[in-house]
Amino acid sequence: MVKLPEEAQEMLNNESCNKEKPLIWIATVDEENPHLAPVCFVKVIDNDKLLVAINFASKTMKNIEKGSKVAIGSAVYYDGYMIKGTGQIIKEGEHFKETKKMVKERFGEKIKPQAALLVEIEEIYSLKPKPGSKKIT
Repeated sequence: MVKLPEEAQEMLNNESCNKEKPLIWIATVDEENPHLAPVCFVKVIDNDKLLVAINFASKTMKNIEKGSKVAIGSAVYYDGYMIKGTGQIIKEGEHFKETKKMVKERFGEKIKPQAALLVEIEEIYSLKPKPGSKKIT
């Protein structure tokens, strides 16, 4: 089972969309082109999953619903992580309620998530410049 290192958890965990934390980017692909979108409501679950609020990124949601794999990245200068995995769009249930709560605590009723994205982490890469493989797991 893949486990996020503690440093990666600290970088990626941003349940309150704190502007002081690094921005997180999510990449998907459709039949013709890649797509990249910023996200900020992210919660690490059980060290092997990420829960992401999908607020505006309808292209991201459509790509995942059509079977696109997911890549998530975040870095401060050259120190960061890239996560690869499989995403599941959730529009009801506990995970969706949790994302709605995260967004509501930060923005009240101004923004309402369209869905929750649950990412099963399959691979983790360090973005630190160093010789050799950067794959952690």
